[in-house]
Amino acid sequence: MRRQRGFTLIEALVALVILAFGLLGVAAIQVKALQSASAGYTQSLANVAAVDAQERLWAALSLPYGCESIPLATIESAWYSHWFEGQSAALGYAQGQGSHIDRQGCRFEIVVQLSAEPNQPHDTFHYVFQLPSQP
Repeated sequence: MRRQRGFTLIEALVALVILAFGLLGVAAIQVKALQSASAGYTQSLANVAAVDAQERLWAALSLPYGCESIPLATIESAWYSHWFEGQSAALGYAQGQGSHIDRQGCRFEIVVQLSAEPNQPHDTFHYVFQLPSQP
């Protein structure tokens, strides 16, 4: 009877298949981690965009006439063009067409809608705050 030494070709191929499945799993985890990091970064930028809109509204409140006199259309237009229009815009790649600022008295709602692709589902972020009626 002959004594066998080392691995057979079948054993080596089985080991390679198991290793390949393991590496595919690691690659899938890496892709998911990159997607999550990108989504987190975009959500952070949406948060900063909303805070910027809020700061613009607070700055306009310095007028002696209260929150009703804030020129919302002008502020919203400048805010939108800064964050969503053009290639230099921070969120220009995110298709923020539905983003806007609403006012009900001195209560403001900032809506930031982000979509990576046109005509694709989007993430919607709502930020609500109240300004004082008299400065």
